[in-house]
Amino acid sequence: MTHPFTLTPLALAVSTVALTISGATWGMHETVVEVSVPLEQQSAFSVTPAQALSELQRTAGGVTVVDAQHYLTGRAGTMEDTLKLATGVFIQSRFGADEARVSIRGSGLQRTFHGRGLMLLQDGVPLNLADGGFDMQAIEPQATCYIEVERGANALRYGSSTLGGAINYVSQTGRTAPPLVLRAEAGSFDYQRYQASVAGQQGSADGYASFNFTEQAGFRDHARQRNQRLVGNVGWQLSPQIESRFYVTAVDTDSELPGNLTYAQLKANPRKADALSVNRDAKRDFALYRLANRTAITHDDNSQTEVTSYAAKKYLFHPLGFARIEQENRDLGLGLRHSRNTQWLGMTQSHVLGANWRRGLTVDEQCTYGGAPVTTHPCTTKTKSNKLTANNLELYGESRWAFTPATTVSLGGQWTDAQRKVAPGDVPLGPFYDQDYRRFSPKLGVLHHLTASLDVYANVSASYEPPSFSETTAGATFNQAQRARTYELGARAVTFFKGAQLSYDVSVYRAQLRNELLALTQNGTQTLTVNADQTVHQGVEAGLLAEAEQWRGQASYLYNDFKFQRDAQFGNHRIAGLPDQVLSAEFALRLPKQMWLGPTLRAASRAWVDHANTLAAPGYSVFGVKLNQTLSPGLSWFVEGRNLGDKRYAATTGVMRNAGGNDQAQFAPGEGRAVYVGASKAF
Repeated sequence: MTHPFTLTPLALAVSTVALTISGATWGMHETVVEVSVPLEQQSAFSVTPAQALSELQRTAGGVTVVDAQHYLTGRAGTMEDTLKLATGVFIQSRFGADEARVSIRGSGLQRTFHGRGLMLLQDGVPLNLADGGFDMQAIEPQATCYIEVERGANALRYGSSTLGGAINYVSQTGRTAPPLVLRAEAGSFDYQRYQASVAGQQGSADGYASFNFTEQAGFRDHARQRNQRLVGNVGWQLSPQIESRFYVTAVDTDSELPGNLTYAQLKANPRKADALSVNRDAKRDFALYRLANRTAITHDDNSQTEVTSYAAKKYLFHPLGFARIEQENRDLGLGLRHSRNTQWLGMTQSHVLGANWRRGLTVDEQCTYGGAPVTTHPCTTKTKSNKLTANNLELYGESRWAFTPATTVSLGGQWTDAQRKVAPGDVPLGPFYDQDYRRFSPKLGVLHHLTASLDVYANVSASYEPPSFSETTAGATFNQAQRARTYELGARAVTFFKGAQLSYDVSVYRAQLRNELLALTQNGTQTLTVNADQTVHQGVEAGLLAEAEQWRGQASYLYNDFKFQRDAQFGNHRIAGLPDQVLSAEFALRLPKQMWLGPTLRAASRAWVDHANTLAAPGYSVFGVKLNQTLSPGLSWFVEGRNLGDKRYAATTGVMRNAGGNDQAQFAPGEGRAVYVGASKAF
């Protein structure tokens, strides 16, 4: 089931057509006939980051907006590059690749690949597969306008049922992007990245298209990556009340996997790859095609109905040390959301009701190596071929009541009905099952405007996460869905101090979990997921942005206190997977001629590798520097140095039950000293 795929001819054709349209059609405003919808009409899907933040901050809980212009001042190649300063988000690439450990409040904290525990969206439409997993490589950072991060049940407006919440990448459109942008990045480890995008608007229609090519040899041996992404959208304002936009994504990504090392090996030579990964040519290659639509209808009473839909197909080729996995996924999804504002008893209310339906079919084929010689992809006979079906229905609603001009109370909830079914295929290999997961998850929150610039909030919520296919069974045992009750208290403000504008957002939370899904590494590379009985995730999420005329700084701090509770095997030990504390920060001084220069910092404390707390990755601090300049409108460049001390450290680790205090091959080395340069021009 190998599906060779390249975007290059398609991208060249699309780029040529788009450039022709941009110059020959959208540039001819003087010859366009008059249309009934004025050009200045506000688009529901083309809002600014400031407008998005203003809307999100009506939420009684932790939310963040990341403006793409902030991370585009340096290397912008991965999800880590985009989210490393986002409040409440832990993200760390395992070897400089797109794949990373991404977690909010400990969601899916054992995963360093193919994420779980979050709803990942593009323009409000889910990117997750129907069983809940998602791929970091599906995101194109340089085609993004801004990113919305809604932590925990604060993502209820998307129907998210996970502990972590939602991350929504909002695309550039023909209304927000320049007509033509060219960008190039290059640097250490043979890194190179090129992007070309076109955008335009004519009357009530607009369009945007971006093509990106990325390639690098990688810091480690056997870590070469090659990605091609074509993303775009076309929107129409069909009338003053109706707007519709189509989104297209095509991704071709190849990633060699270097595997993990023991800590002794990491310190001796962090560039080394695991021998079995090299011998089996371990990699994760896939092609993804996706078409989505988002349509908004504004009614006479100013209520709004939004309809979303998507169809996606994905081909995966995934040799590992223990087997070769090939999968074909086909996913469909529909969403319906209705919002309305009312007034009753002299008070203002806002309401939202919605439904999400997703269905996915996966043909899963594997072959094992058995006694075959250790050569690349030696298996030729399938040992497994099953059909995996996932169905999800999420019904959700929320009402916000402004009891006073300063105080709003929100009440909402979600009903989840999920099915996971595995049926035999050409080469059946069990277990086969048909499992259903159902539960209602309520939420109650209070938002109070303490002053004109300071908001405080509190909420209590429940979450519910059915397992994905890779987590549904633990041997002959079926895993239960993970559920939690979370309490949150926080404050956010914008204030001024000695000529500087200070923005901060601080949340304190405590989540009490039952049946937490814990993935454990066994036999070196295979994982097994089990349910823990009772666990607690609690911590602090803090973000700060300070800006003045001559300087600016940004920082994100996490305190993670994740523990078992009276567990029969682990007692009250800490849950392995994440550092206890993480700090990411940047500072820059303004130099002459619009030049900015300053240091960057990434620091983390010890991270346990095993739940028995006998083996840990030591803490680390990694320093860098960033220099960038805007020469003229639309023309900019940067130089960024990372890990300038060339520190040898473990960026992420695997997770085990009990290492017995012995050094294990569970450590993924962070990248060494690196320098990246880039330039972009908008026309």
